[in-house]
Amino acid sequence: MVTWLGTDAHGLGRPPDLRLIAPALASWAAALVALAVPAWAAWSLAGAMALTATVVFLGGRVSALLGEAPLTAIAATLVCAATVTAVAGLHVHRTVTSAAVAAAERGGEVEFRAVATVDPRSRAGMPRPGRAEWVVPARTVWVRVDGEIRASRASVVVLASGAEWSGLLPGQEFTARGAFLAAEDEPLTAALVPVRGPPEETGEPGRLQAFAGGVRADLREASSALPRPERDLLPALIVGDASELREETAEDFRATGMTHLLTVSGANLAILTGFVLAVARWARAPTWCSVLGGAVMIWLFVLVCRPEPSVVRAAFMGSLGLLALATGRAHTGLGALGVTVVGVLFVAPGLATSFGFALSALATAGILLLVPGWSYAWSARMPLPVAEALAVAVAAHVAVAPVLVLLSGEVSWVAIPANVLAAPVVAVVTVAGSALAALASVWSGAAAILVHLPGLGVSWIAAVATVGARVPYGALPWRSDVAGALLLAALVAAFLLTRGRPRRVLAAVTVAVLLLGLSARCLPGGWPPKGWALVSCDVGQGDALALSVGPGEAVVFDTGDDVELVDGCLERLGIREVPLLVLSHDHSDHVDGAPGVLRHRRVPAALAPAGFEDTAVGRLLAEEGVELLAAERGQTFKVGSWTLRVLWPRPGYAGTVNDTSVVIRADGTHLSALFTGDIEVPAQGELLRGPDSELLAVTVLNTPHHGSGTQDPAFLAATRARVSVTSVGADNPYGHPAPFTRNILERIAPVNARTDTDGDVAVLEDPVRVVSRGPTPGR
Repeated sequence: MVTWLGTDAHGLGRPPDLRLIAPALASWAAALVALAVPAWAAWSLAGAMALTATVVFLGGRVSALLGEAPLTAIAATLVCAATVTAVAGLHVHRTVTSAAVAAAERGGEVEFRAVATVDPRSRAGMPRPGRAEWVVPARTVWVRVDGEIRASRASVVVLASGAEWSGLLPGQEFTARGAFLAAEDEPLTAALVPVRGPPEETGEPGRLQAFAGGVRADLREASSALPRPERDLLPALIVGDASELREETAEDFRATGMTHLLTVSGANLAILTGFVLAVARWARAPTWCSVLGGAVMIWLFVLVCRPEPSVVRAAFMGSLGLLALATGRAHTGLGALGVTVVGVLFVAPGLATSFGFALSALATAGILLLVPGWSYAWSARMPLPVAEALAVAVAAHVAVAPVLVLLSGEVSWVAIPANVLAAPVVAVVTVAGSALAALASVWSGAAAILVHLPGLGVSWIAAVATVGARVPYGALPWRSDVAGALLLAALVAAFLLTRGRPRRVLAAVTVAVLLLGLSARCLPGGWPPKGWALVSCDVGQGDALALSVGPGEAVVFDTGDDVELVDGCLERLGIREVPLLVLSHDHSDHVDGAPGVLRHRRVPAALAPAGFEDTAVGRLLAEEGVELLAAERGQTFKVGSWTLRVLWPRPGYAGTVNDTSVVIRADGTHLSALFTGDIEVPAQGELLRGPDSELLAVTVLNTPHHGSGTQDPAFLAATRARVSVTSVGADNPYGHPAPFTRNILERIAPVNARTDTDGDVAVLEDPVRVVSRGPTPGR
């Protein structure tokens, strides 16, 4: 059955063909095993399965006990699994015996030549000196080991910095020097290779890859006429180019279960191929013309959008559909999916460990099995297009839910309505955007004008993601391990297989448990505690503190380096507006989480050291329209009921980055606090001797430099703090907080809290007391 969304499925008049599902599952399991064991063990297993298949097949010939057909099917399953196992063992053997692995064992920098296999992608997070900006998957051509050039065809991941790396195209060769490091938990990746400097002796890209790169570049140029986030989203939706996509936008799509739209998938290819076939059918073109048009579309799609796991699955399966059309045979979706899984794993067994491939295959299986019956049943209560859209969204989400919990640790109920609202527009944007990409390659001026047509659809998709991400408790926490995935899979299977009263009881119990869990999070007495004045967020080895200035508002001091952790802390506090963001100094553990503070929050101004506008975070703030103020000693800010005084640094001070941290004293109605960044002994000494020394005495002390040993005891004593809060990561390699510092704090402050053992720490006023949320499990 072909729905208006282009979904291929078995018809209601005949049951699904499950005969090829067993070989597919067996091959998948065999590939996973083969990739986890040495090559000799994989080959031994393959031999044993082949021998068993021979015995079973011969037994089926002479035995009438089970009949020939079941035994033949078992033999075929074993043959498929044995073949995939043998090929996977060959890939593992080629990797572990490669010159790249030898270079990793030898150590030190070596020269090598490699060919890029996919486009370089930028690393998440803020760029930092010494931190690689680009991840370049590649395959080595040769590696110089002990002065000898050795041929090598092993997969490596190059970590590099510099704009020269961003323009590499798949198939393009380059020479570089780097230290080969062993790649753990990646059986088919020989090494991670951090390199310095630009690529050398760069070869010319192939004509086809140059063409594909030009199409993507032209689409980006045409999309630049749109506002954000549409200008970044359109290339991602059409060709999977998310190079310009902001983390905030990507997080909105993740929170609403729409991430699959940002990486081109089988849905895009199904829509485009279905469009080509529909046009051919409308024009009454001969069958061979329809098949040729569909084949050209598949080939162009894979070339331009790159062979991502979901694209490979869709291209293989679509090719089988075209073959069935050309030969006049019936096209059974599940049978084609089974053949696709076996065929793809035979060529690329490494995809067995790919979450993208798993999500694509499971979503397809769910749609093929569930959509026909659901859409037929639901069409009695709603229009057929709406019923099909709802059925596709629910079926795909239900099928991939057990895998998604492994990635996110939560079950989203917002994902289904969000995808239902976006799906019809996605189909239109896919066709219109692909036509625009073709036009941009030949007439950029017209494309820059017409881009606003698919831009309207992209605006709707972006709005759905933005609104869905803001829904309170749109996702429910779930165990993110194998046990959690199996439990969710069991619940899904039980719901799908039961009927009548048992299903209603199961649904009622499940809903009741989820509602009770949700209520427990919302009831008073949870987090945050009522009347909190200050919270130190558990963001690992970093600082992030919030000072309450009203309902839903807080001044934020530093952000840690993890976007998700600081965003999660502010979400728990219900913060929607940050009147002032204070960034003490340009170290990653204090400022790189800034995008998390900006996510769905109004941040009109930020206070930072002089010259901060030239940093990566400073440029980000400027792009987001945040006014950047330079901190100077003596400045005073009134925010809500709090008075903020800048105590440090003094004008002209030329110390280390730590010692130029902005130091703020905050005075409220019943409580005062000192925020100290990473100041150490020199800056602490000057503060003690400076004109503001009498302002050091406070109620709450944010311990300087995560409690390191570089403290002036007299400075800590001068604070006379009743509460000290140390922001520190569990099991950090720096030994923070130092025993020396802990001993001083214990003599000074009656209450000493730390985020590694207490989690989020809240300080309440009138009377002053401390409430902690408890450490996050697994961190």
